[in-house]
Amino acid sequence: MQKNTNILRFLAVFLCAVFALSSPLSAFAEEGGDDARQPVEISAEQALEWDRAGSRYIARGNVEVRQGGTAIYADVMYAYYGGDEGGATSISRIEMQGNVRVAADPYTAYGEEGVYEIASGTARLTGEGLRIVTPDETITARDVLQYTRDAQKFEAVGAARVVRGTHVLDADRLTAEFKDAAGGGLTLDRLRADGNVVLSTEREKIRGQKAVYNAATETAVMTGDVRIEQGHNVLRGEEAHMDMKTGISQLVAVPETRGGDGRVRGIFYPAPPSN
Repeated sequence: MQKNTNILRFLAVFLCAVFALSSPLSAFAEEGGDDARQPVEISAEQALEWDRAGSRYIARGNVEVRQGGTAIYADVMYAYYGGDEGGATSISRIEMQGNVRVAADPYTAYGEEGVYEIASGTARLTGEGLRIVTPDETITARDVLQYTRDAQKFEAVGAARVVRGTHVLDADRLTAEFKDAAGGGLTLDRLRADGNVVLSTEREKIRGQKAVYNAATETAVMTGDVRIEQGHNVLRGEEAHMDMKTGISQLVAVPETRGGDGRVRGIFYPAPPSN
């Protein structure tokens, strides 16, 4: 059964647009970028302490950490260092507490606590009010926002939500996997939405358990008891396939050998059903 459904095609467009960006977390941790080679500058309003026994610096009061074009703000900051062969010290880990904000124009990320592992390029935000704000989207999560440079992966975990205009994407976990771009930097490779996936627009909702967008093929697949709600009309199946290149979307049947019942279903009302 082929269904040229606008909501299916929009899902692929939405997934691509939302994560074809580099978050402020990835901008801060990107290996080989100009920022990674810049010195780390720390300033604070109250105090900057040197704890030799703990091999750390402690900054208190409206702390600001800058490296290249990226800035981190917090109430308190702990910067841990280790010695090299020449006896010099270098900061290897930064911990932030209270009103954490990571800014890499035009993106800004917020959280209560943050950790940045400089060697591995892992940036992690936790606590209340987790969100990344861009000119077009807002990404929120309950548990963690994290970018891992070595894995080239961004994750929003726990009641993850993306709001883009009047459209909302919800899932238990959102994962964007990047790869090296031909001209340098990173480009989106694959986007995954896992667990209780719901895409809501002004007119429709599409529900499933998993959605995967492949940037190379410009295709997206949603699986797991897929349900498309358009007012009182309902389409149901196990898989929805979306092709960005052709503009064709399909709600497909899954055979019993793969866990389905071999059929797709649709209920359509010529007029709203009476109560």
